[in-house]
Amino acid sequence: MRTPSLLSLLLLAGCGTAPQAPAPEPTTQPPSAFQNQVAALPDGQRNGVFIRSIRDAGFDCQGVIESHRQGEGLNGDPLYVAQCSDKKYYGVLLGRDGTAQIVTRGDR
Repeated sequence: MRTPSLLSLLLLAGCGTAPQAPAPEPTTQPPSAFQNQVAALPDGQRNGVFIRSIRDAGFDCQGVIESHRQGEGLNGDPLYVAQCSDKKYYGVLLGRDGTAQIVTRGDR
């Protein structure tokens, strides 16, 4: 009778895969007070908040002429699209803590 080699035992041990836990679902929290305040602002005041955020991020925007809510980011934070007077568009992701992340297409 042959005894299995150590290599064959190791190969057999590696054949099975351990069950893996499913990836956790992203959790969304209700909007923060800041997010609710921005959502409740009239268009002109909300555009003022967005121009400040866009300028603070280092982009040249002389005025936001239009903005609208686009949906939600990956963690459930509201995502707005703001159009500047030079026809450039910026994504404004409002964090729960009162911060804004600005995203734009790199080719514009």
